[in-house]
Amino acid sequence: MIIGSTKQWLSSAAATAVLVTISLAAYAGSDNRKPPPGKTTNINLAVASNFYGVPPSNSAITDLINEFEAENPNYTVTVVDNGATATLASNIINGNKAKVDLFLAADTETPLDLYLKHFDLVAPYNISDNSSYGSSGDGFKKSSFTPLLYIFDYATGVLALLSNEPNADVSDGYDPKKYATVAIADPNLAPYGVAAQSVLVGRYDLATPLSGNSLVHEYPNITAALNAVLAKTDPVGFVAMSAICSNGSYPTQGTSALAYFSIEGGSEPGTIVNNYNPLTQAGIAISNHRTAAQDTELAAFVAFLTDFTSPPTPDSPMMTTLKKYCYNAP
Repeated sequence: MIIGSTKQWLSSAAATAVLVTISLAAYAGSDNRKPPPGKTTNINLAVASNFYGVPPSNSAITDLINEFEAENPNYTVTVVDNGATATLASNIINGNKAKVDLFLAADTETPLDLYLKHFDLVAPYNISDNSSYGSSGDGFKKSSFTPLLYIFDYATGVLALLSNEPNADVSDGYDPKKYATVAIADPNLAPYGVAAQSVLVGRYDLATPLSGNSLVHEYPNITAALNAVLAKTDPVGFVAMSAICSNGSYPTQGTSALAYFSIEGGSEPGTIVNNYNPLTQAGIAISNHRTAAQDTELAAFVAFLTDFTSPPTPDSPMMTTLKKYCYNAP
């Protein structure tokens, strides 16, 4: 498990984005910003397919929501949208009809693009730290001591080659001469599809564009690519390791798999190091006219997602979940 500092993005509405590295401690909101006893507040999530998984049997976000709600009886968290990262971003840009409060993407580029090009749609997630700020979407007064935070890294994923045969020898990796087709997520929509495209073109010299290559079947998100392999529509596919990981081990579901790590991800026996960029995944808060109590919940949930406490102290719920589903801390 490779544990790095949590990357945060901060700025006022008029400032240029500046990358800083910080570690978030557990959030403690003031009592007057929490729901009254017996009342609950809720925030809505849009979650990339790899982290959404196949709830409730194989889902990182379901585990995290359950633990967060158990620790915070006055809070609920609802996934209102899931799919490919670009699709989720488009839904937010085109009206945010699902009323998303927090967007958990499968890359860092998409949240940054929202921040830089659609600043009116995003919001700080630490408003409740600053009593001089109004609610999300109401305009903010700059605090002299606490910077507004917008974007945070929460996980780093791994690409895997999956075969639908339980005893298949995939130790040498993908072979375009051996397999009739390979399933991938659409690179125009899904960061895991971009990684798969980098591997297929850079390592195996497949002809581009892949959308016109008869060896490649593109699907709208990484879960659809997984399902195509499991249904034997395609003999192999590049999928998220998290989808075939159970309690830190892979593969599951009577299949065979080989991990493909990015160049920066390191390697171990039974893996292949490749030329795709690390699949670091970031979240960004979305403007949704929240109440003060909802802002407090949002800040608490982000702190929960960015608590990467690990041995020698006990693992945090976030670290337990990342390890369970074969993610790394960012």
